[in-house]
Amino acid sequence: MFRRLASTLLLAAPLTAFGQVMDIRSVTPPTPEILETLRLRQQEFEGYRREHLPFTEGGSGGPANCDETIGRFCYWYDERTTNVPREPEDVTRERTRFIAALDSGFRDFPGDRWTSGALVRYLVEAGRTSQAVGVAAECEVSGWWCHALSGFALHADRKYAASDSAWTRALRTMDPREACEFRDLKLLLDDGLLRSYRNVSCEERERQERRIWWLARPTLSTPGNDARTEFLSRRLYAVFLEDAPSIHSMGFDSDEREMMLRYGWARAWSRSKGFMQGTRAPVITGYEPTPAPPMLPMAATIANPALSDSIGWRGKGLPGVRARYSPDHARHLRALHHQAAIFRRGDTALVVMAWDVSRDSILAPRAGSNKLAAALVLTRGEEGDAGITRLASAPARGTLTATAPWGPTLMSAEVVASDASTLARARYGMRASEFPTSRVSISDLLLFEPYEGMPRRLDDVLPHVAPSQVVAEGSKVGIYWETYNTDPTGEGIQVNITVTPEDKGGGWLRRGLTALKLARESQPVSVGMTDMSARGRGYTPRAVVVDLATLKPGRYLMQLDVTATGTAPVRAERVITVR
Repeated sequence: MFRRLASTLLLAAPLTAFGQVMDIRSVTPPTPEILETLRLRQQEFEGYRREHLPFTEGGSGGPANCDETIGRFCYWYDERTTNVPREPEDVTRERTRFIAALDSGFRDFPGDRWTSGALVRYLVEAGRTSQAVGVAAECEVSGWWCHALSGFALHADRKYAASDSAWTRALRTMDPREACEFRDLKLLLDDGLLRSYRNVSCEERERQERRIWWLARPTLSTPGNDARTEFLSRRLYAVFLEDAPSIHSMGFDSDEREMMLRYGWARAWSRSKGFMQGTRAPVITGYEPTPAPPMLPMAATIANPALSDSIGWRGKGLPGVRARYSPDHARHLRALHHQAAIFRRGDTALVVMAWDVSRDSILAPRAGSNKLAAALVLTRGEEGDAGITRLASAPARGTLTATAPWGPTLMSAEVVASDASTLARARYGMRASEFPTSRVSISDLLLFEPYEGMPRRLDDVLPHVAPSQVVAEGSKVGIYWETYNTDPTGEGIQVNITVTPEDKGGGWLRRGLTALKLARESQPVSVGMTDMSARGRGYTPRAVVVDLATLKPGRYLMQLDVTATGTAPVRAERVITVR
């Protein structure tokens, strides 16, 4: 949400309806009188809308608590805001009349750029997105304009793959310099990204843009890049407003353009009953969709996505967010309850990911149908290197595997209910433990739910993988791991497993109660065993079941140390929560 500090309020008379749309198309080009009439009607509509904005009481906005000050505008973000004003019915009715007038002009003259753009814009604004797609398809303006209209309309209609293709056609049709300027991201980039982007050629910028937009996607598993099409749609919306009256009486200027490119265009407006200090200009507040996470990852994440953590991708509490985006298909973004582990298969990384959304009131009812999809994506940072496994009809609990070239990788685990605009996601970097002083290496620890048998290889454990790192109090947990580069003729291996509180010191109250013997301290779990490496293969898969009955609720660090004959020990760790 943002407050726009406007000046004087323009008033205009209500609109009157145009005549019925003609069935016979004129063979003459549009006359200045027809265009002038349509533009006049736009001025009348925007003036009428401005005059009839709903009033709101003074709120928390204003220069004293702006997240960003952009020229004459104060922007602040508050996704808890629920009092977004409804558009007055009179304004809706007048827009409908204006759309009818535009439609009449467009049917006669589909080759007029302004008329086609205004019609698509106001159809989208009215929520008539499928009609906007149809109008864009009938556009006859030469050059890139009609492709761009299609990209804009298809994005609004949530057809992101088709929108992405339309925008690609539009950019390819533009003059190279014009396309470079249209794609320009400088207003959206933080200082770290801006330094490497600003002073390079358009060709190099385009390469950087492909990487940025790939990693900016809310879902890496779905076709089409809606983050990119959102930005390009904002660029086209700026073109719409450059030659049109603004909701603000000072008109559309560079300040409003920057505000819109960074945070999107408002979907609702209100005005304050008060005035700007020293003027008779009302304060106009625009409301964009929320919640709206950061639109782009941070510079460090773009450079090394495999080293990123989940906090950076969520963007909660980050100051000075340069740009935001609230995707229609993922308006509700939540953390995915899951477990993931990485294993080695020669020069390939195999990642196992299990999830559980059975307690999610939106996702769980859609389980087992085509309304719930799941995916596991592995990438080093470029769309061309991604390994993607998709499940079109996903259960509430399940397991997926995906492969990628061996080395650090970014994992994105996604469970999506697009019809409910809900995305449960886990996204962070993964890398295997490295022990350069040891001949052997070790995989991640994979927790599984104990069953009658004992897994002898990874395929055996997949049906039983625990869907999170949360363990029930008083229960047992299975642990599966693999030790690599062991002697295929057989060698002795020493294995030690310990489970200790993650915060050994604890809080002052806990320490005090323990000293007074009013709180029972958890007893560490320790298991040791002597093993022999697997014969006939270069790695050793193993599994054990550990009893955690002595652990009280809390967070614990599970450590597994493996020592092969004649080499340094290697260690794998996993944080678990006992509840």
